[in-house]
Amino acid sequence: MSQSRRSVLQGALGAGVAGLLVGGAAPLPAARPRQAPKGAELGLRWLGVAGWELSFGGRSVLFDPYLSRMPYADADGGLDPALPLRPDTEAVEHVAEKGLTGVPELILVSHGHFDHLADVPHLLSRPGWSGRRVRTLCDTTSRHLLEAMGTPAHRMADVVAVNGGDHLQFDGYSVEVFRSLHSRQQDYTSFAPGTRDAVPARPRTLGDLVEGQTLAFQVSVEGGPSVLLTGTSNVAERELAGARPDVAVIGMSGYAAVHGYPDRLLAALGSPSLILPCHHDDMVTPLGSSGISGTASSDAVAALTRAVERQGWAGGTRVLAPRHLELLDVTGATA
Repeated sequence: MSQSRRSVLQGALGAGVAGLLVGGAAPLPAARPRQAPKGAELGLRWLGVAGWELSFGGRSVLFDPYLSRMPYADADGGLDPALPLRPDTEAVEHVAEKGLTGVPELILVSHGHFDHLADVPHLLSRPGWSGRRVRTLCDTTSRHLLEAMGTPAHRMADVVAVNGGDHLQFDGYSVEVFRSLHSRQQDYTSFAPGTRDAVPARPRTLGDLVEGQTLAFQVSVEGGPSVLLTGTSNVAERELAGARPDVAVIGMSGYAAVHGYPDRLLAALGSPSLILPCHHDDMVTPLGSSGISGTASSDAVAALTRAVERQGWAGGTRVLAPRHLELLDVTGATA
């Protein structure tokens, strides 16, 4: 990666860095068409938890769009698989209507857990998206869960079950799929493991949405940046060898039981121009509320910054703290 690439990225992002790092969340922004700077090709918008919107040329792709932010914790603060699935359709509608660039042409799902998959059926059922084709890429388990949750048949026809190793060409961009791993809890177990080889009964609890095969995706815009999207805090680094994204979005939920994370992940990627943490907020504070910016862990940025320094990239790779629903222009990552 050239020094000129890094220099232009720093210049392109410099004016926006302060806005990303200061405290206090802005009200939910309207999704009006954004006047992009000349030559801008790709924007990233954090949707909270592991979710992102990628927008380019008036088009968009969603990754793990979880907007309900429903209760998930037991009395001790841990994940409770017995809690009921209670998607907040009003919150989903509000963000879909006012917080996104427009109707996505693609939804990428990293795995089947509730905080990644639960809102996809409602999004695919939106009347406001009718008449527009929306494909979904996910593993087979997630596909079966989408059908079990009542995703409309015409949308299910556009659900593509993918595996690590797939590299799919779309109009103006490609999507590469990598086998990945889910993060581990302190006792080395995983939340809601398992697969579904057929369509199950309708899921009723958080634990009914099982992991399946965890995937990572790299979206490469022709003539623009490549963005690696991970939704969990674990890595199969041999799967990512040679990926070399310009921008790396890295899951930073609990990873104390995962050896050498995030350093092993960074070592597999080379030196991306930009690193953004995700899955580092409290998962429940409503999007657009005044205190939501304070729910994003500053420890995630600090840990990634230290990992970058250990790799010897401190002069060229930047770690930024995204703000909920704010658009970040990352086009400079390819200069």
